[in-house]
Amino acid sequence: MDEHFLALGFTVGKGSVVYVKELSHLTMLVVEGERKRGYATYRYTFYKMSYLPNGDRKHEKVYLKDASPKKVLQKVTSFLMYINKIPDETESR
Repeated sequence: MDEHFLALGFTVGKGSVVYVKELSHLTMLVVEGERKRGYATYRYTFYKMSYLPNGDRKHEKVYLKDASPKKVLQKVTSFLMYINKIPDETESR
């Protein structure tokens, strides 16, 4: 997981558990994983966090909750392509 998120431009906060990508100085994408009973792998939540200039939390938008590693990677990649933060694979051909 760490390698995939590094390739997408995320900072690895704690291996296989927290990944962060700044979109601006007041907005970031966060992927957090946790162990849950009944699952062999971590379950992930993907959300966008916005802050006010004074550092207070302004808004949190959850895009995916309690997802498998494969599903969260697909959603994050799709989201980044949508907001044009990573190049579309077809553009490099």
